[in-house]
Amino acid sequence: MTFDGTTYYLKSAIVLLLFLFPFAVSAESNESIPVVNSNTILSPEELSSTYHRVDTVEFEDGFYKFQLESDVGEFELKSLAVLRKRLNEIKILSQAIIQYENQDEDFSDELRSQLSLSSDSADDFITSPFKTARNLAGQLSKNLDATLEGEDPFVRDRLNRYSQREPNDPTVARHKRNAAFQLGLDMYSSNNKVQSFLNTVANARASGKVSAGVGLSNGFVNSQKQHEMDTKIRHILKSKTLSELNEYNVDLLLKLGINKKLIKAFIEHMVLSPTNKTTIATYLSGLEKVSRLDSYIEVVLTADDEVVALIFERLSKMLFHYYNETEKFSTFYNFKGQSAVLTESRRIVFFEYADLLIWSEENEKKYTQAAKHAMTSGYKGWEVVSLGSLTSFASQHMEALAFKHQADFLKSSDIR
Repeated sequence: MTFDGTTYYLKSAIVLLLFLFPFAVSAESNESIPVVNSNTILSPEELSSTYHRVDTVEFEDGFYKFQLESDVGEFELKSLAVLRKRLNEIKILSQAIIQYENQDEDFSDELRSQLSLSSDSADDFITSPFKTARNLAGQLSKNLDATLEGEDPFVRDRLNRYSQREPNDPTVARHKRNAAFQLGLDMYSSNNKVQSFLNTVANARASGKVSAGVGLSNGFVNSQKQHEMDTKIRHILKSKTLSELNEYNVDLLLKLGINKKLIKAFIEHMVLSPTNKTTIATYLSGLEKVSRLDSYIEVVLTADDEVVALIFERLSKMLFHYYNETEKFSTFYNFKGQSAVLTESRRIVFFEYADLLIWSEENEKKYTQAAKHAMTSGYKGWEVVSLGSLTSFASQHMEALAFKHQADFLKSSDIR
């Protein structure tokens, strides 16, 4: 994708005027927090099913917050990505229990008992207050040095739930990985319901009591389209122990030339689950010709809760798909805590993490600075690629700053 000289200088002139007369951008007041209509952001299947119901939806700091009731408990969740992960887990657990009930009623009762005993606390799923993208740069500059010296400020006793999910008994561990693979669950999920379920199934299989679930899994997993990279990751998570996963991820990052101290901090990071790490490292391995990936790992190390960890997992997918399907880029760039890349046609592309970008005072400042940096650096165009969407008001102001924009970048089923 290229821009001719006329377009480039026209963009530059427009943006220069906006910097000289900043109130041209701010002539109207910033947007207030929007009233959320759940029907516009969730599909009917996401709103309710035989197994769940979304009760309330709110908007805060760029992300939706959900109250969710289900067959396996109540949840308080933040971000569309976490909601969709939980809905997938709820559907699988509920269907699996029914499947088991048809094969072994006593075992099905045991599973129901385990799920009812496991905690319903929202703190099991969102482990700390979410830090907005604005704070990522501050976290990075303040905490990275300490992280590299061995003191990870985000790893606290209350985050130990992110430690090993692998049973000590290797036979039970193998059965747990197989059950997770067959059913399409995350072996290392932070959802205690999933852990209780998989541990119960794994122990039962190891004792020879039950081998159910295969019939359910074949139909359900195959109904979900997956990119070949995600299929590869699923098989890696199934076949490798936790120590083997760590070796695999270290090897991938070493081949990319990542600093060894950063690799050590990445592998030992307690907030990033083994699934997060394996997904991030595997997708990054497809960017071997991109420089400054150390800066990307530095940004990833700022993750301090599940929402941010999942953002960086999905951001790795965004970078991979943009590179392979939109335009090649040569360099990763950390601009004030915001991920960006420099393309072969000398454009700069910024990546936005929010579920919904509104034109707040914070976003006005962030993107005005980004556009100014792009123009003064002589780039031939600037673009924002979003995990989520943006309001029409935000879109108008982004266009006024000469930004191109791609929304819902991972929305297609073969990427998500």
